Amino acid sequence: MKSKTLRSGVAGLAAIALVLSGCGRDDDSDTEVAGITEEPCPNAVDESNGCIYLGAITDLTGPFSPIGAPMIEGAQAYWQNVNENGGIDGYEVDMVTHVRDSGYNETTHSQEYREIRDQILVLAHSLGTAHTNGILDDTRQQNILAVPASLGSNWLFEDGVLEFGTSYCAEAMNMVDYAVDELDATSVGMVHFPGDYGDDAANGAEIAAEERDVEFTRYTTAPGGTDEQTAVIQRILADRPDVVLLATSAIETGAIVGATVAQGYEGQFIGSTPTWSAGLMGSQAAPALEARYRSAATVAPWGFDSEGHNEMREFAESIGAEPNDWFVLGWAAQSVIRGLLQQAIENDDLTRAGVFETADQLTGLDTDGMFAEGAGDYSGEVNEHASRSTIFNRIEAGSPTGLVLEEEWYEGPTAADFEFTEACYLM
Repeated sequence: MKSKTLRSGVAGLAAIALVLSGCGRDDDSDTEVAGITEEPCPNAVDESNGCIYLGAITDLTGPFSPIGAPMIEGAQAYWQNVNENGGIDGYEVDMVTHVRDSGYNETTHSQEYREIRDQILVLAHSLGTAHTNGILDDTRQQNILAVPASLGSNWLFEDGVLEFGTSYCAEAMNMVDYAVDELDATSVGMVHFPGDYGDDAANGAEIAAEERDVEFTRYTTAPGGTDEQTAVIQRILADRPDVVLLATSAIETGAIVGATVAQGYEGQFIGSTPTWSAGLMGSQAAPALEARYRSAATVAPWGFDSEGHNEMREFAESIGAEPNDWFVLGWAAQSVIRGLLQQAIENDDLTRAGVFETADQLTGLDTDGMFAEGAGDYSGEVNEHASRSTIFNRIEAGSPTGLVLEEEWYEGPTAADFEFTEACYLM
């Protein structure tokens, strides 16, 4: 198995900053580096600092806007906090100027990327697996590190991307193991979107179901509310698996959980990371969700007690940001970026190409407890550093975002023993 050059996710942001930091600021240098200026950032805290520009293409108006918008807000808050506390090695970081909305449209995503590519050091946030795949040939040509804001296991094997967190595939393995070991499941159903996200999760769940010798049924569905989920709802009611896993968006989560429970289904639900939104607490499905649904995640929820969470909450309150668990993920990813920046400073490399090399050298970072131990290890073989742990949350109406930690950094036997030699879903 090959060792890939870089990973994906919010960590890419880290790489961006890393590159610039790596070289450190040299006021006597005439060399221009894409995405870095000696001039201050717009709205700079200290106008004597230069500016590092990070790019982001996300969904602010489409079906995944409940994920994209708060993730960007969390990332921007992180860097505002950094800038207000001196910046990084003579630079402040701007992740505002070159943020673009794709509406979760692949063509728009590609167009927006081309609009910003000459002005950024790193594409620190790129929401959508197929969307990001569509621009990778060009990002590699331009030596722009891309950070997918998605968790497909394919990113483990792609050069020129920096992934973060546990893949949908490994997360679904943990969901099955958790269902068997904690919920005594002997049969599991999986409702999923077709394609990169849903099939990556469903394939991981099927691997775990076979390993644990439990009955497994797949239900493929399309986006939409209760009307669009009628066929899946009826199949669940007919089959009645002990636990239903979900790899959809929050819209389908509310529709499926609410309707099946209302019609007498007595099993439990566990949803992949993208299936939850705090907005569900205001829906008709809220009582059913609180009674039957658990959320899997790659970071702990808003109220978790860690050094990183505590700092985040304090700053969020100071700027009037509302509690949101996607804000947490957007913020947390930046702790990886800071680690990358520090390593880049030591390597004295502040170019796009230098980011690739520096990130590949990281053997672990201190994320102040926001990610699991071992986060930020991008060295060695893929199977050695692939993340395998999952947070499990329960729903509680009185909590700030509706989520309360149930199990911290769970790693089931299937994911622990699985060898990642290729993506669970091949695009």
